[in-house]
Amino acid sequence: MGAQTDADADAGAAGRRPRALPWPVLCWVTVLLLIGIVQIVRAQWFDTVVFFGAALLVAAARWPPAIAARLVPLRVVVAAAVLAGIVVCVLPRHGGGMVSVVAAIGIAALALAWPGRAAGPRPWTPGLRRLAWVWSGLVVAGCLWELAQFVLGEIHPDAPSYALSDLLDPLLDGAPGRFLFTAAWLAGGVFLLRRGPRG
Repeated sequence: MGAQTDADADAGAAGRRPRALPWPVLCWVTVLLLIGIVQIVRAQWFDTVVFFGAALLVAAARWPPAIAARLVPLRVVVAAAVLAGIVVCVLPRHGGGMVSVVAAIGIAALALAWPGRAAGPRPWTPGLRRLAWVWSGLVVAGCLWELAQFVLGEIHPDAPSYALSDLLDPLLDGAPGRFLFTAAWLAGGVFLLRRGPRG
């Protein structure tokens, strides 16, 4: 009992962060690591770095989003998203410029959503939990679909591919489809940035 009390005191002195990862965080770290391993098998080294890096970031961000996103006025976030969307729509697909802009958007979103130490840990509200479950379900379902397509492609190389990227390519090749997809992607990001802190 006394040892446990001392351990708790040490944990409180170290910023009041638990030593072990909470199980939802551990689940996400595991998912990202598994996706990274699949990218190694596919010899997709850039994707490997992205997913392993994401796993490290998730492990480092132990708390739900703090108030950083709310400190930026909504009109500023929307204006930045519109400007980013225009740039994404005019750049050639899969080029270095496109990769750089998408990476910059991700870094900006990460900076807004990163937990604030001054705010301290905040409990997950029911609304935020529901949002997390829906988002998690969509991401995991997409990952399982992509993994199944990869395995089937290895077993039957001549079979048609139904990977998400192959299904979306015809839509994104045209200007209207690219505009609609970019608008939906950025609008979803703005929603998550604003909704997450409100819970």
